[in-house]
Amino acid sequence: MNKVEDNQENLSNCACPGCPSFDECMRGGGEGLYCAKGKSSCDFKKMGCICGGCPVHKKSNLTSGYYCEVGAEEE
Repeated sequence: MNKVEDNQENLSNCACPGCPSFDECMRGGGEGLYCAKGKSSCDFKKMGCICGGCPVHKKSNLTSGYYCEVGAEEE
């Protein structure tokens, strides 16, 4: 599996804040880049996943989604 680096470039290209499942708890906690950092600490409602369209997902050749729920790609 591919490992995504937790760096400023990936954070800048991260689509998490635009995801329909990304809620106020996640926003308030400054969360994102779940494919690198691991799952969210928030309880949230699954409202759809846009991981497949994320530039970081594409660049890193990732295969999954809902990283906010399942954790980083290599976990």
